[in-house]
Amino acid sequence: MDILLRESLFGRILNNASNDRFFHVLEIAEKKGIEDQIASASSADVIVVDFAGTNDPDMPRNWPALTKLVAMIGIMLLNFSFYAASALFTPSIPKLNEVFDASATEGTLGLSLFVIAYGIGPLILSPLSNLPSIGRSPVYFFGSLAFCLCNIGAAEAKNLHTILILRFFGGLVGSAPISVGGASLVEVFEPIQVPYVIALYAVSGVCGPILGPILGTLVVDRWDTWAATLWLIAGVTALTTVFIFFLLPETLYTNILYRRARRLRVQTGNPAYQSQAELDTPKTNLTMRIGKQVIDDFKLSFMDPVILFVNLHTMLIYGILYLWFEFFPYVFEGIYHFTAIQQGLAFFGILVGAVVSVIAYVLWLYFSYQPKAAKSNSPIEPEARLVPGQVGALCIPICLFIFAWSSRENIHFLVPIIGTAFFAPGFYLTFQSILNYLGESYPRHVASVFAGNTFFRSSFGGALPLAAPQMLQSLGIGWASSTLGFISIAMVPLPFILERYGKRLRLWSKYAN
Repeated sequence: MDILLRESLFGRILNNASNDRFFHVLEIAEKKGIEDQIASASSADVIVVDFAGTNDPDMPRNWPALTKLVAMIGIMLLNFSFYAASALFTPSIPKLNEVFDASATEGTLGLSLFVIAYGIGPLILSPLSNLPSIGRSPVYFFGSLAFCLCNIGAAEAKNLHTILILRFFGGLVGSAPISVGGASLVEVFEPIQVPYVIALYAVSGVCGPILGPILGTLVVDRWDTWAATLWLIAGVTALTTVFIFFLLPETLYTNILYRRARRLRVQTGNPAYQSQAELDTPKTNLTMRIGKQVIDDFKLSFMDPVILFVNLHTMLIYGILYLWFEFFPYVFEGIYHFTAIQQGLAFFGILVGAVVSVIAYVLWLYFSYQPKAAKSNSPIEPEARLVPGQVGALCIPICLFIFAWSSRENIHFLVPIIGTAFFAPGFYLTFQSILNYLGESYPRHVASVFAGNTFFRSSFGGALPLAAPQMLQSLGIGWASSTLGFISIAMVPLPFILERYGKRLRLWSKYAN
């Protein structure tokens, strides 16, 4: 557990005021036989500080298993709490509209602005977390702290405009787990472990929107106030902020070396100690670098046909998810006359589907994909990742059509709930396949690819729920849900097309691997 404290943000503050860490670095150098290199280079202009071999204990992949486990739990908890904060707010909307005399559309903006904002956040936070002088931990900590304060401010707000503004900025500053979480886990775990770890990490993101309405309904019903959900989010985020501060180690390799070089400069008084990242860092100011990165992210999203194709696909799925969630009160309150708590429990069908999806995906990795990758004499093509996504693409329209035509007073409520269970494999398996496919196809630009994808899908996912009241009023639940089903049918061919023609399209791309 020592490394948990030593490399957490709290531990780094303590270590900056202590000589112990410096002597620990020298001990590592002596063990690895590099003390002669340091001594001989003391008169040089630059002494490049690096890890003391592949077994250096400061390298995240060499951390003890307990340290890795705690880091993974912390990132997953942060990811879950942030994703839950989007849908958890939904049960507050009716009471919010009543208190502030707002329309249904105005109340829904509290959800939409939050989702749109966390699509913008990664465009800023991802480049920040990659800076050697900053690293991952401060982005996690200060983002989580600011998110907590935004929720407290929104809970105490006296008018709707303040709530909406704080919801937007909360989504913006709190999006660190979306921006950085996957990258941190890749830095900590061995390549053979990464697919399983990312699969579990994705579960925390999927369960957030599913469990959010359940938890939100329970607290609103218990305290009978629209602010209850915001206080719950603030409380959970406060706990995760404390956890991050004390127990989440820094995972960015360049930041670890940057701090090692800085400590050596302070302790020896020799300014020659530099990390490679410091030597490679451009001299342009931070704002210009982030601006250039955002432009590159958008350029990549529009200029590469595979990325554009995938972004449109995930954008539609995300939009359908958040729009479809708005249909639940219409069905389970308006048709089946569920109480508020019963409406929350209606989401358990999706939760069961999510559990089945994760188990199926991990079994596919273990028994199919990994053995093929191990036996292959050459690297396996990224298109092999798309097989689960093909199954997932078929599940989404099945869910939407069952939900559309079984939501009737003369049909038992379990039927549409069973139908909802098909959405989880559709959503989870599709995103696991597509995002792994993009990561392996564009490894040199993976941060830009994921940041652009998050922006597009979140922008669309945030805007589409605003159309729910008009759709239900004009079409009714049958044709409203069927319309989404027809759109999802049009998206079914994507993973099959990419499996067949993806390699050819990548050969044309100057960005692909």
